[in-house]
Amino acid sequence: MSFVLRVMAFLVLQLGIGLVIHQHSSTEDSNHYLAVMRDKIRRIQRTPGERVIILGGSNTVFGMHSPVIEANLERPVVNLGLHISLGLEFPMRCYLPHARRGDIVVLCPEYHVLSDESQLAGDPVVTNQLIEQWPKAKKYLPAKGDDNWKNFLDHDSVLLMHQWVHRSIKMIRGRDQVDKVYRRSSFNEHGDLVAHYGKPSPDLLPMAGLQVPDDHTLNKAIETLNQFASQCRDRGVVVYFAYPPFARSTYDQSLAAIEKIQHYITKDCAIPTLNHPADNVHDDKCFFDSSYHLQAEAGQDQTTQIADAIARNLLLQHAQKRPEQPNASGTF
Repeated sequence: MSFVLRVMAFLVLQLGIGLVIHQHSSTEDSNHYLAVMRDKIRRIQRTPGERVIILGGSNTVFGMHSPVIEANLERPVVNLGLHISLGLEFPMRCYLPHARRGDIVVLCPEYHVLSDESQLAGDPVVTNQLIEQWPKAKKYLPAKGDDNWKNFLDHDSVLLMHQWVHRSIKMIRGRDQVDKVYRRSSFNEHGDLVAHYGKPSPDLLPMAGLQVPDDHTLNKAIETLNQFASQCRDRGVVVYFAYPPFARSTYDQSLAAIEKIQHYITKDCAIPTLNHPADNVHDDKCFFDSSYHLQAEAGQDQTTQIADAIARNLLLQHAQKRPEQPNASGTF
């Protein structure tokens, strides 16, 4: 009898723990980092006129200063960048339904996205988290295959359970102070992350140097870029490619891979480039917590360089389209 009572007590205890975790670990969080995608899409829908659109991963939200571009080019800016693990295609898919003739798009993907074929469509765990925070994200993500349930049961469900338990423990203890920078409230109206401005840099998260990508992977990435460029041209949109910022220590370890990526971009990509990989290499102290996340001052310098490069390209395009002026005799 005592054994039955102990089993019942154990089950009641487990039920109580489960209820507490469920109460405190709701995946829906109005201030979640990924929830800011709601605001970014709302801005692109409501911003009038010809715009500058920034596309990429988190390097663009940390390193781009939209007000600088807005002042230099005299047009509104929407920063649609968010997270490297959403993949190369995701920001493009978000932009295209809202494309407008006369827009200028700056595409600035991380090297890791270009050199890893599995990252073209994004990491399933992060895309699932995005859907939790913003269910409408499904229409901007590629259709899932039949094996996704198996992947979920084999791996993702375990990870999500760990996240739920971890989140509930922090909430119960009242110590949800981790990653305060990575919150929806950390962004400005343009979609730039600004909460890290002026904050001391933590140690850089370890990032191994890039492995030299194979030809198939780079060809697939270039195909994706060129397809996007073609869709933009059909809509009267100008697209530029910018190499991302990179910490010097990681850049030095990745030089062979970056040189190969640049070779393919130069040779096969139909998108004009605004910079050179070496232009955006900074000392490690210029970064916040990742080899891609610039601190405020370095981000402002990078943004100014990109804005100036866009302005030069626009002037060149205008000069090429301008008809020749008549000479003194009135003939051409």
